[in-house]
Amino acid sequence: MKKIVFSGILSLYAICSYARDWQLRVKYDISIVFDDKTHRFDGTQTTVLYNQSPDTLTELFFHLYYNAFQPGSMMDIRSRTIADPDRRVGDRISKLKENETGFHQIKTLSIDGAPVEYRILETIMHVPSVRIHPGDSAVIHLTYHSQVPVQIRRTGRYNAEGVAYSMAQWYPKLCNYDHLGWHPNPYIGREFYGIFGDWNVKINLPAKYVVAATGELMNAEQIGHGYTSTPIKHRPNDRLTWHFRAENVHDFVWAADPEYVHRTFQIEDGPLLRFFYKTRTANVPVWEQLPEYMNRFFKLMEKYVGKYPYPVYSFIQGGDGGMEYPMATLILGSGELKGMVGLCVHEAAHCWFYGILGFNESLHHYMDEGFTTYVENLIMSELFPPTNELEALNPHVPALNRYISLAREGSFEPMSIHADHFHTNRNYAIAAYYMGSLLLAQLEGMIGRDKVIEGLRLFYDQYKFRHPGPDELRRCLEKVSGVKLHWYFHQWIHSTKTLKLAIKEVKPSEDGKAVILIENYGKAVMPVEIYVEADREYAYFIPLDLMYQIGDRPGFITASPWPWVKPVYELKTDIPFEDVRRVVLDKYIRLARVEFKNQVWPFTK
Repeated sequence: MKKIVFSGILSLYAICSYARDWQLRVKYDISIVFDDKTHRFDGTQTTVLYNQSPDTLTELFFHLYYNAFQPGSMMDIRSRTIADPDRRVGDRISKLKENETGFHQIKTLSIDGAPVEYRILETIMHVPSVRIHPGDSAVIHLTYHSQVPVQIRRTGRYNAEGVAYSMAQWYPKLCNYDHLGWHPNPYIGREFYGIFGDWNVKINLPAKYVVAATGELMNAEQIGHGYTSTPIKHRPNDRLTWHFRAENVHDFVWAADPEYVHRTFQIEDGPLLRFFYKTRTANVPVWEQLPEYMNRFFKLMEKYVGKYPYPVYSFIQGGDGGMEYPMATLILGSGELKGMVGLCVHEAAHCWFYGILGFNESLHHYMDEGFTTYVENLIMSELFPPTNELEALNPHVPALNRYISLAREGSFEPMSIHADHFHTNRNYAIAAYYMGSLLLAQLEGMIGRDKVIEGLRLFYDQYKFRHPGPDELRRCLEKVSGVKLHWYFHQWIHSTKTLKLAIKEVKPSEDGKAVILIENYGKAVMPVEIYVEADREYAYFIPLDLMYQIGDRPGFITASPWPWVKPVYELKTDIPFEDVRRVVLDKYIRLARVEFKNQVWPFTK
């Protein structure tokens, strides 16, 4: 292992890298020679691991994702035994023939020039005996022989839309090590967690293929295929070596097809957008409209979260629905306009969360999928304004309805469960996508949407490229709002307590003013919005005592705090009782309640 002196960009990450002050750093140099007749490739890979942790690393772990696509693998067994398997997977892995499976065969492995022992546990390669001291680096050299599986999940060859190769999770990738230790998660179909670094990738394959990838193409003048303004002709039997570079990312994806149409769109003061699709299977009129919609999307993401830091982003027909990667997404190509725009918005928005903030998606899946869904709801409501009045005011209502459907069954699980260990795929989806989005959406009913966005922007600005977790987000939201939110994050993330609020009674006080009694008959606690219609509409906000709110919430009459142990709260108003026409609890449905009895007074039978 070699002692390193951090300089330039590395010194920046040594000083202010991880949300808890440090993170590992990597540099990948990968060269592969691809055989499109056998769907196999030979790889030579040098990975430099910079140990910026305070710990001596005594072992290493690598992901070997392709090994999941073999009969009897954990992904195969999980899919055939879970109650609600992903339809894209089902029992397909169990039926793969030998030439249809995926595999990584490690030919050589050395560290700093010396061969080392390793063992392969399906999708994880364990190197049990190393010694990399704090401040040291290690040069890990690998050679391998790999076979691309028939596309089943995310990666593979010749998917349902005929794309030749969707090359995701295609190389031996170092597992991440952080303050919790190593994260050698077996691949059974869920999410990812990677180390930030720089990728230098060379892909040699027949010249007929158009390649789309993470990063920037370094030798465009030799390649052509839409990467240069001047067409370049290649002979039928030529092979090309595509050379891509990507800095400060934690993964690398590519795709290839001879029929790709390659279009570009330059965003003013933003990235160059690339679009790759097949006219034979894509909805071409929709793809022709996508650039302008994505132009608006990038500007809205800058408004809601922050500026995109990379020079390029690619939308690539490929994959099995939609999947995000640094600087690129693989998406289906045949949808209608609104659905395709929604798919692109969701997958590209991941780049800010999965890609730039770099969450541990196995543990904090709800931060990636959920926060992506949250901003997707806001952006889609601007791109395609809802006709439903309530959803126009609160675009998160559909997410709330999905949560309610599961919560009422009593079978849902806490969001804090590891992504791979949910009892059903449905439980995972609702926790990650919908409960995750509601983590932020409900805050709109506590501190207001403007403060949620301000907190999200502060979070992004302070923690991009640093692998933050929920506590870092909470602190940012507390800073911009002036309220305490630990109780809320703990309740929503770590429990399955449900919220049940109702108007118990509306009555006159001794001086004739309206008094409103609100009952909490559930196990969760939350602040409340109450709207009273009289000579005008009066909006009251009842903070929870645990919020320690200082000052009024803008736009509301702020009442005294509700002590969380009290089942009934008494709201005293200055409105004459005889003037009260209607009282509505949580008018815009910002709270994730599971019952809706007595939400409006006068009560109806």
